Amino acid sequence: MKSIEKIDYLPIQKWFMQRSLTDRSRFNHSFLIRVNQPLDKKRVQDSLEKLCRLHGMLRAVFPAGGKCFLKESLSIEVKELDIREKNEAELFEELARWQSGFDLESGYLWQSGILRGYKDGSERLYLAAHHMIIDAASWSIIREDLQRLYDGEVTENRSGSYREWVDAVKSYTVTAADEEKAYWEESIHEQQQQKSLWKELAEKDNSRLRHTRVEFSQEIVRKVVPQNHEANHFDINEVLLSGLAYALHEVSGEKNNWITLEKHGRDGIKRPVDVSRTIGWFTTLFPVCLTVGDSIGETLIGNRERLRAIPGKGTGYGALYGYDNMPCILFNYLEKLIGTDESNWQIRIEEASGESMSPDNRFDNIVDINGLGREGKAGLWVESCLKEENHQLLCEAFKRNVEAVAYYVHR
Repeated sequence: MKSIEKIDYLPIQKWFMQRSLTDRSRFNHSFLIRVNQPLDKKRVQDSLEKLCRLHGMLRAVFPAGGKCFLKESLSIEVKELDIREKNEAELFEELARWQSGFDLESGYLWQSGILRGYKDGSERLYLAAHHMIIDAASWSIIREDLQRLYDGEVTENRSGSYREWVDAVKSYTVTAADEEKAYWEESIHEQQQQKSLWKELAEKDNSRLRHTRVEFSQEIVRKVVPQNHEANHFDINEVLLSGLAYALHEVSGEKNNWITLEKHGRDGIKRPVDVSRTIGWFTTLFPVCLTVGDSIGETLIGNRERLRAIPGKGTGYGALYGYDNMPCILFNYLEKLIGTDESNWQIRIEEASGESMSPDNRFDNIVDINGLGREGKAGLWVESCLKEENHQLLCEAFKRNVEAVAYYVHR
């Protein structure tokens, strides 16, 4: 198939492709969209074909050589399944099979399907794609455009292209100010001194992972939501990270602890490229030092100032230095996933869509904390290879300290 466009990798894609992974093809995003009425398979297929023409990354292939190629078109397969024929475990395994065997070089990188047989008469549109072509922020774009296309609306992609953003990030290495480079170089020097400490707190075998879910109630989250849009309020990420600062201090004994902060990566570039409605993997990573002060107020203000002083919202770090030598504690919290509260064409994150990530793929982090806001609550998964007592202390201290910080903010 003729290729019509060649695109360099963003730093996050380059980082992924350079990793030595057990199962590179099983690094996916998958989700279900609840639709209130029966879905017409042919209309779904036609809508998906139009979606591919709107968003080039859905036609991407990644042959050896460090560049992405966009195909002119893709043949669309829409699978069908009656869920009444499967129990919960069998359904999970079937949806896992639907997203197995993705091939970065051939361009078979996503799969769709229709799930029928729900008692309330609704159906599910199943979508899975390799992470190289979408991120979590892409989900809502896919949902909105698919709904419009299925309903017969004329839909255009008025945002910038993935290639334009790649070019803008590449140019950042030339245009970045000396002050920004000095800021990052100082942080690189400081963070390296801590890695050996966290390795001592971890199991020698980093494949022995522990998993704990930490939940924060609507009451706690409401205490953080700003009242009357105060100019000086602390946002929920600042509260979560200040609580994490205390938790890391309890585990490590250090008042300053470096983490890798993950963000959606669709801003921070001065060049005006709007990719707010562009599908792709835009994720950025950058190091942040969380600190504990003499009081909760001092801790909050100190961490807020550090976060808000980060140049270009962290986007330039990957362009300048890549992601090969990051702090071993990762934090990623998405305050809201648009489309989860819709009455129709609703993203159902609480419904399992099969195993998307291979458990055999490891990225050398000692702690991974990933979370999402949903229905006014906040839930975060803590995955670590810490020794058991350190893992338990981290999770317990994280919950306790975030709640203490939230009560302080709302006092």
